[in-house]
Amino acid sequence: MKNLSCIISILSMFPLGYTQIASADPTSLGIGLGWSNSPYKSYRSSFYPIPHIDYDNGSFFIDDLSTGIYALSDDNQSLSFGARYLANEFKPHDANNHMLKKLNSRHSTLLAEVNYDIITDWGIFSSSIGADVLGKSHSILVNTDYTLPYIQGNLIVAPTIGINWANSKHNAYYYGVSHKESSRSGLRYFNSNSSVTPYFEIGAQYSLTDNIATFGGIHIDELTGDVTNSPMIDNNVTASIYAGVSYNF
Repeated sequence: MKNLSCIISILSMFPLGYTQIASADPTSLGIGLGWSNSPYKSYRSSFYPIPHIDYDNGSFFIDDLSTGIYALSDDNQSLSFGARYLANEFKPHDANNHMLKKLNSRHSTLLAEVNYDIITDWGIFSSSIGADVLGKSHSILVNTDYTLPYIQGNLIVAPTIGINWANSKHNAYYYGVSHKESSRSGLRYFNSNSSVTPYFEIGAQYSLTDNIATFGGIHIDELTGDVTNSPMIDNNVTASIYAGVSYNF
């Protein structure tokens, strides 16, 4: 799954329509507020700040919670190597279920990623492969998606459909229950296989002036396969909503 605020960066590719992916766009800074529910059982929904940082000099980029360098960049495609913060986490004290409160914490981590993006006459195709480099989850994530922006005056709307594949170690870390946790909590032992998560998101940006823009959107994930049998989960569909403002220098 893409980080929620990534759609903001997709929007920033098109300040004047279909332009270069890796061109040196103006630096953009902003802040927003997001809300999301959780797949975990009796786990509180949360509000959180969304920082927006978009810097790209054609060789190096900072893209919200991602950063990297370009190995290839031309008028319509790019290949980059970088790192991305994976915000997935589970905090037992945030669960209202007494059994989940007895589980271990699951922590966020840092992914090393390879990303490929191409702009065509039919929209944007993106793909990435990422691996946990901190040894937290041992995750391997593969993502592919398609975005078709609509531009009308100062308004850009970017609907995206995509699918994310996660390896069994990722699922076991974030959704599994070990034998020790099972004995302590009363939840049954569970060790998940790999899975795919289809998702849909739609983001919008409206330019108020040459420098100031508002943005917002919604992202919906659907957990599928073996991972949905986890005793930690009671919600296979999760949603996130966000909105904010940015300034282009």
